[in-house]
Amino acid sequence: MIVGKLKDVARYKGLSKNIDTAIDFILNNDLLSLPKGKTLIDGDDVYVNRDTYIARPLEECYFEGHTNYLDMQIVLKGKEGFGYTDITDPGLKVTTPYNDVKDVTKYANKAEKEIYITLEEGFALVFPEDIHLAKLDVDGKTIEKAVIKIRLDK
Repeated sequence: MIVGKLKDVARYKGLSKNIDTAIDFILNNDLLSLPKGKTLIDGDDVYVNRDTYIARPLEECYFEGHTNYLDMQIVLKGKEGFGYTDITDPGLKVTTPYNDVKDVTKYANKAEKEIYITLEEGFALVFPEDIHLAKLDVDGKTIEKAVIKIRLDK
């Protein structure tokens, strides 16, 4: 997992073609002005989901993992709690088995070795081994967010 401020995202160019496509989109577009919902960047290889919401208490959150896509979770305005653990965490409990259409496995909201951070006008780039929990309430305020889905390069 890579965590950083949005102003520093360009330093991660060169990791992969699809990550570069996502970063170029971030650098050349106003993510706050995107319409809510899905916007294609490079077909199904790179796209963004834009949302506005009030984060939830931990009891209403869950960990999730992806197999074919990376998530670049970007908090544009506000702050959000974000949990992380490695896929090898022995405390992970699957609640919804892998759905290949949605590319997601869901887990309970507790693990054994989870770590929590606060994303504030920053991002977390999560890889398949990075099991993550998003939308965790920090201050009860509205969050403006974009999640860029980045297909693993073949």
